[in-house]
This record gives sequence, structure tokens and C-alpha cells, in this order.
Amino acid sequence: MPKPGSKPVSPDLPPPASCPLCGSAESRLRERIRVADLDSEYRRQLGVAVVEEFPPGLSEVRWLECVGCGLGYFDPGVAGSAKFYAALGRSQQYYSTTRWEFTETLKRLPREPDVVDVGCGDGFFLSLVGGTRKRGLELNPDAVRRAREKGLDVREGLLPVLQDASADAVTMFQVLEHVERPAEVLRDAARVLRPGGRLFIAVPNDEAYIGRALHDPLNAPPHHPLRWRAGALRHVPKVAPLDLEELDAEPLAPEHLHPYRRTQFLDFIGRVSGTTLPMYRVSAGMTWLRRIANLWTSMSLKVVPMGPRTPGTGFSVMAIYRKRG
Repeated sequence: MPKPGSKPVSPDLPPPASCPLCGSAESRLRERIRVADLDSEYRRQLGVAVVEEFPPGLSEVRWLECVGCGLGYFDPGVAGSAKFYAALGRSQQYYSTTRWEFTETLKRLPREPDVVDVGCGDGFFLSLVGGTRKRGLELNPDAVRRAREKGLDVREGLLPVLQDASADAVTMFQVLEHVERPAEVLRDAARVLRPGGRLFIAVPNDEAYIGRALHDPLNAPPHHPLRWRAGALRHVPKVAPLDLEELDAEPLAPEHLHPYRRTQFLDFIGRVSGTTLPMYRVSAGMTWLRRIANLWTSMSLKVVPMGPRTPGTGFSVMAIYRKRG
């Protein structure tokens, strides 16, 4: 049965693209999103225009959810260009230094691991890893330059540049939501690992508040062509020679509380009105609703700040896999 807030793809729509993870063509339509609305939010919130990232003449994309594995994906699947990421990367805050998955992974790595960090940015995580057998891969040349200035071994490129069975651990933090062909990336990660090696993956948790955040351009194309849930991460061993060892959701942290409360308020409005709020539609009504939600959230945080037992799930979900063989 369809999940609340979703609907089957209607027969008058063009057939959806196959799921990029499991290959199923059966999907549910979550939302039809105008490219103009995405461009408007990217410009307003980030100062980055994205119209040129989409095929000429394309007026909308469809947000779909695979019935087979649960992966969320956009049709057409548009991933950002080097120019787009260079524009985003000019912000010093784009590459985070306070991720939960960094700490969780460091707990599980040996003292001097032979590790490859894919999409390593300016190398902050690598700088936390002990020993000298650590390498990074990154597509943004400016980030590569900054990482090398720290003395880190970082190459411009992705997994295909590495030899087979050349690492004991591969980390991919906030990477898989950016790619158009995740099954290929996962198989490539398994290829680089030695038998028994471990793959650490962290992605935005689409079952947490981030998956319902209103007008969040960074969780849509061209930044995120994919949206991951636990079910999709459990499906990974069916497309790559990997066994799932752990699957953990990030606890709610203080920095998550404002968007978490804001999403709670908007969910309440949707239930009261008996409708599913469009995530990306730009209109006068949605703009006012967003302002009201921000005001309510700020007031609620003053009245009821976060306590040690505040319920909820944080931004990321992390999966750890071990290579078979």
C-alpha cells in the first residue's frame, strides 16, 4: 500500500526512470517540482543559480520513491557540475567539521588504518585519522588544494583511479546522495577494498526531519539527486559484494533542534488541514507559512529548550559494511 503522503504514478505521466539502486521501474510519485522553484530557492538561500544545471527546456523534475528498495530519486536525475560545486564550496561552512559519523567511524577504525576517504573535501576527517596510510579523493580542485596544503595525500578524482584491493577501509560521508549511479559507486568501493575490509557510509536520513524539510534546496537536484532511507541501505548487499554489519541513526543534537521543531510544526499544519504540504512549491501562501513556522519555532525554543531526553532523530544515518571473501 502507498505510504501516507505519497501516491502512485498516474498513467498520464511519462514512465519513470528505473531506480538507480535496484533497477525497479515501479515507483510512487512524491512530488512534481518546477525547475524555476528550485532555482528560486537556490538563489535566495545560497546565492547560486542552477537553471543551467538542468537540460535545456526542462520545466520540472519528479521526486519518486522506489517501491522495491525505498530509495528516493529524482527523474531526470541531475547531478551538479564542477562549476556548481565550486560555487557552493566558496562557503567555508559547506565542508562540515562537526559530523556525528566522523566520531562514530573513528571509534571503529584501527589505530593506523589504511583508509580512503571518498569526497573528502578539504580533508578535515583525514586530519583526525591516525597514522600515515590515509588517502583522500575529491572532485573540487579548490578543496584538493586546501587539503594538500595541510600535508594530506588527496587526489582529484573518485574511486576508479584506485587499484583493486588497495585499502582496508573506505569512507563515504555525505557522498551517495550526490551521485546518479549509486550501484556503480558501491561496486567500485567493494573493488577497492581488500577481502574483509569495511565500507563506512553516512547519508542524510530521509526518514528524519531533513526528509520533510520545507524549501530545502540542498536536498534536491542538482545537489542531491538521491534520498536515502534505512531500507535502501539494507538493499546494498544485493548490488555489491558487501555484508551489512551496522545501521545506526544519528541522535538529535542541539544544532538539529531548530529544523526539527520547524518540521514538527509543519507536519502538524498538514495533519490539521488534511493535506500534504508541497516541499518545493514557491508561492505567496507557502512563503507566509514558512515565516510563521520560523516564528513559532523560535518562540518554542525559548519556552522549551532542548533537554537531555529530547526525542527525535538527527541528520544522518550510517551504515557499515564488510567486503565478502
